[in-house]
Amino acid sequence: MDHTLMAVPWLQIVHLVPSILDVSRELLRRTKGTPPPVAGGPPQTDEQLAARLASLEENERRQAELVSQMAEQLAALARALTSLHRQITWLTIGVGASLIIALVALGIALR
Repeated sequence: MDHTLMAVPWLQIVHLVPSILDVSRELLRRTKGTPPPVAGGPPQTDEQLAARLASLEENERRQAELVSQMAEQLAALARALTSLHRQITWLTIGVGASLIIALVALGIALR
């Protein structure tokens, strides 16, 4: 196990949060941008249907890219949290050892 303490990547964490928010807003904006077909309207031609299908496929591809970006950002956050957890564990061990040493020193001093 690695016994060195790593610095918490706070800058990475802080930089990723706005990016995740931007990606989610972009996904929401894109889903609202394509109006649904009007029910009861005139029948669509083959060209209109093909164009709509191409638009839907492109939208699906962009959404897949956005989901992929979000997954990468969440993975980076998970790595940062794992590092933070490791540091907290070592800090807890250090505090416990310091407490034991302090209690032993106090016991010796009071004799």
